[in-house]
Amino acid sequence: MRPRINDQEAPKAALPLYQQLAETLKHLMEAGKIGAGEPMPGERELALTHHVSRDTVRKAIRLLEEQGLLYSDHGRGTFAAPAAVRQMSRFLDSFTADTIKRGSVPGQTILLMETVAANMALASLLHMQPDEPLLRIKRVRLTDGKPIGLQESFLRLPAGAHLEQEELERGGSLYRILIEKFGITPSESLESVGAVAAQADDAALLGVAPGTPLLLCERVMLSDRREPVEYCEMKYAPPYRYKSRISKGSAS
Repeated sequence: MRPRINDQEAPKAALPLYQQLAETLKHLMEAGKIGAGEPMPGERELALTHHVSRDTVRKAIRLLEEQGLLYSDHGRGTFAAPAAVRQMSRFLDSFTADTIKRGSVPGQTILLMETVAANMALASLLHMQPDEPLLRIKRVRLTDGKPIGLQESFLRLPAGAHLEQEELERGGSLYRILIEKFGITPSESLESVGAVAAQADDAALLGVAPGTPLLLCERVMLSDRREPVEYCEMKYAPPYRYKSRISKGSAS
């Protein structure tokens, strides 16, 4: 029997119901109960089986498609993606989670945390008004105790929300704190990648020579509601390797 989700029993503190259903369907695929290339049951069947609304089913299916776990074939239905494709899913991992996946121990040194007024550029990127407050966090990111990058984040938190440095030091992962404390679920990002030469201050923090090429990644993180929440600039020192998945959009 397939696991069921009941609208009446879902705890208030739990993930949104569609995310719970998406997780259930994901586990079924991982367990081989929905094989690669097999069609997904229809909306009505899924709604009846898992005791949820058809709108919840549609949101769950859409989320799994965005993560690369399902694909739609127009006129035929929705299918489970092949395992090789599922392993390339577009989950937005934090530095902490990504480092652990690589088999290393993540760490951080917090250089500063302060509230700043959004300038015109940040306000445009984060869909807010200029001079509205942002939380600025600057950190040295560590892998196995060694500095691997400099990260500067600008966060748009809910009105009246606060994050203390001690919480970030204790929790480690900023994205986990966003989920657990503020109910903000990082979902996807818009990124650009380039290179910059290490300035003297950055070079000293990373333990490299001034002028060393650094990999520059700029990211706007979107929540599961597709609201821009964070602008982040990360400068990686050699020999950090950056991996990303690029998928085709429209034919143009």
